[in-house]
Amino acid sequence: MTLESPSVFENLLTSGARLVEPAVLRRIKVLNAFGLSFVICAPFLGFFYFYVGAFPLFYVCILSGLAGIFLISLLRITKNTALVGNLAVLVLWGTLAAIRWQTGGVAAGGLMLLSWVWNAVLILLAIFMTGYLWGTIWACLVFLETAFSVFLFRTGYHFINLLPAEVSPVYSLGSYLLGLLVVLLFAFLFEKESSEALAREEEKARVLRESTKYIEDILLRSPVPTFVVDRRHRVVQWNRACQELTGIPPDTILGKEVCEELAINNGGSLADKILEDPECLTTQYGDSVLSQTDSGAFSLEATLPFLGNGEKAIMSAAPIVDQDGFVKGAIQTIQSTVTGSMNRTSSVSELIENIESSYPAYKIDRSGKIKEWNRACEQVFGYSASQMVGNNPLAVLSKPYRPNFRETIVRCLQGETVDGKEWKYYTTEGEPVYVLAKVIPEYDASGEINSCLVVHTNITDLKLRLKRLERFAVDSKEKYKKLVDEYQLLKKNIATFIRKKEG
Repeated sequence: MTLESPSVFENLLTSGARLVEPAVLRRIKVLNAFGLSFVICAPFLGFFYFYVGAFPLFYVCILSGLAGIFLISLLRITKNTALVGNLAVLVLWGTLAAIRWQTGGVAAGGLMLLSWVWNAVLILLAIFMTGYLWGTIWACLVFLETAFSVFLFRTGYHFINLLPAEVSPVYSLGSYLLGLLVVLLFAFLFEKESSEALAREEEKARVLRESTKYIEDILLRSPVPTFVVDRRHRVVQWNRACQELTGIPPDTILGKEVCEELAINNGGSLADKILEDPECLTTQYGDSVLSQTDSGAFSLEATLPFLGNGEKAIMSAAPIVDQDGFVKGAIQTIQSTVTGSMNRTSSVSELIENIESSYPAYKIDRSGKIKEWNRACEQVFGYSASQMVGNNPLAVLSKPYRPNFRETIVRCLQGETVDGKEWKYYTTEGEPVYVLAKVIPEYDASGEINSCLVVHTNITDLKLRLKRLERFAVDSKEKYKKLVDEYQLLKKNIATFIRKKEG
């Protein structure tokens, strides 16, 4: 099933932007909505000034409308909301200043001063479109213009008024009422923005809770004994397999140091040693180290003297780091060994292989490129990580599913967890792979979404069986229809035969 492309109006409002942050997309929409409104209203206002004989203001409005078209085009090309937002405020301020100074907007007495309410509109617009910093700068500019006008007024400067005397009071009152309506509109917009921001924060919190629960469920249900310690060597995760291995329930050990049953050679656990001094592992355990990585992960075979009768075990541990690279804790897995080390190594590898092969997963950054491609993806799809990292996943996705994939990634980058998506990939051999996908947003330290995690469940066998059943059902239906047709024809022939006999 494919989704329709965005409408022309939606494409115009978003400047064709899709994979951008939700806050940026909202600002783009506001800028384009303002630009469209300005382009539409400027000619009508210009024709009004033309009708009352204020020809200079007619040209000002027409030029402002053209400037609005330029700003819409510039935003579509650059996607720079700060630049285009300030230029939009500049165009509006210039237009309002020209109108005020040519229509007696600062004249003494009367209703002319009412048109200055549009300064409030200008300041609110600047804050809404460019933020509080630039909004403050524009407010200072408006105050300077007002002070300059007052100075000229007190020195007896004669202000031009191109409007007829009978039109000026109604014109100024109308400007005032329209300005109040726009101020009211901004009040609603600010309230709406505040409500949406609160809703987004609540959604982020919900997604984080779901992600945390998802990871905790994986650890809890893993058949491999796994535990996590924090920077102060306190246990913060302890799964059921650890409980079965040591006999210690989570309630007893959470918040405490790792139990002595998992201590190596009368020392701390492997996770504790990685937190304390990972460099000593290579020299201290020598040939017992099975593997190590640049990221600080170690696998080794060592004796657990307080576990059972002093069993040997294969253990793997790795540091847990934050976005800035600081170590926040460590995670460790343990595989008890009963037979030879070769068999144990094989059993661990097979177990991890079976777990990972069930969940092919990769990460997509905000540019739509793959940033991580796990081993299960290599096994299922046939493409290595070096082939896929930095490329677009659409290259291996079936064309009919691509619009739905794009729409799902956009929703995820806006903070939504999307589950139950059925997609079709192709392997390096051109064989189809059907999956059920769950797409989860990932946040950086500042709380912004920086990537999407796409986790798959391989349903190819089930899908192919369903297709065979569908084909069988179609064939059976056709055979049934053919039998019915033959039966009807046979009845007709028998009836004809009987009529001939009776005749």
